[in-house]
Amino acid sequence: MIDRPGYNSRYREKWGRNRWLLCKTAFCVAVERAAKFAISEGAVLRVFPERTSKVDDELLRGYFDDLRISGHPFDKKNAADYSPLTAEQYKTVLYDFKTKFKSSAMAQVADMYLWPMCMGGYHRSNRAYKALVEAGKLIDCRLEGKQLAELGVKYSCFENVNVTP
Repeated sequence: MIDRPGYNSRYREKWGRNRWLLCKTAFCVAVERAAKFAISEGAVLRVFPERTSKVDDELLRGYFDDLRISGHPFDKKNAADYSPLTAEQYKTVLYDFKTKFKSSAMAQVADMYLWPMCMGGYHRSNRAYKALVEAGKLIDCRLEGKQLAELGVKYSCFENVNVTP
């Protein structure tokens, strides 16, 4: 999850108009964390984002292909703490990419998780977020320590957010 004002605050001065689209950062982080979990379970990963527009769907497909070809796009030094996957690991674990319509049952379930997870970065007391946590339905409920830092939900650029407990 990325806080847009925090992202702009962190990167606008350094990169100006050349900073990435938020979707690239979010996609790469989410796919890498899911891929690491898949590897830990001896599985492969099928990535099925919700369709948006032809242009955006092609961007997402490009991000997927780039992960398989070049590995993660982040600064190597800054990303070292997160034990990034190599391009070879991505080639092995990233099995499939297809967009899904919003009417897809899979997209509906994903939306039911995504919104509360986003809200968790701002309001830990959000009823939907709390319900998922209390039911143990988020990956964060299954992880601790270094595993949580590398595989759990990443709240990026939230340093200026006063999270409501």
